[in-house]
Amino acid sequence: MSQFDILNPTPTHPLNPDYGFQKKRPLTHLNAKASQGAPYFRDITDTGHQFSLNWNEKLATHARKLKWYYEQYRDGFFTLIDHEGGGRQYVGRFSQPVEPVPTSHNHWAIQQVLFDEVPLAPMQVYPGDWQDDAIWRPLLDDFGNRMVAAVSGTWTLTADASAKSKYHFANAGTVTTDMAAYCYVGYGFQFWAPTGPAGGQASVLLQTMNMNGSTPAIVGTVDFYSPAASPSSMLLQVRNVPLGSHIVSLQPLNSKDDASTGNAVWWDALQVMR
Repeated sequence: MSQFDILNPTPTHPLNPDYGFQKKRPLTHLNAKASQGAPYFRDITDTGHQFSLNWNEKLATHARKLKWYYEQYRDGFFTLIDHEGGGRQYVGRFSQPVEPVPTSHNHWAIQQVLFDEVPLAPMQVYPGDWQDDAIWRPLLDDFGNRMVAAVSGTWTLTADASAKSKYHFANAGTVTTDMAAYCYVGYGFQFWAPTGPAGGQASVLLQTMNMNGSTPAIVGTVDFYSPAASPSSMLLQVRNVPLGSHIVSLQPLNSKDDASTGNAVWWDALQVMR
């Protein structure tokens, strides 16, 4: 499959880009500020990372191979490994022609070739550096605005000193049609919430918004029971998710551990891989 065709499989490979190439993540959201009140933003696209790549003093065979990658994958994608950036993999294609320039006998320079990451493309290795690459998406932003996209049923915003925004959502957990949902742009996510002796169980669903006919799919079950009240922690990790615009939903199951005194479910934050 295309994602297994790797452009630069080792740091010393002749087709590994030279040092000095630029990487950026194009803006994925719309910034706005009302005539009164705090600024806010909303995600409007799932644009991925973008690289500007250079190769200097390469042989004709190398130049031909780079041109082949452009021609072969104009309608597809291949894997680029950022060895100098920790070995993270990106799936995309060259978004402009590869045009080698001769520099000496049988030596060529290929400059400023743009590689664009492709949303929704499957990857052979999904990003997993939660420490450096993931961002927090709490219930409330720093201005106190609620970030959850939609709710149905009764969800109560409850003060919680251990939560990322100092509040979490609470639901009695007895109505299986109740739902809270959050939109994000990125790859996989971690679901964080507190637990306690009255905790119940809930399903976590994921829906990709920009896929025709996509429906929410259960990606895990979360158990909120613990013998004593415990601060927010990571209860579920879903890693193998292609870049895209996604909706995470939490739905109570009206079920619980035998030792639990209740069916309550809670939501603190998502940690989203970017």
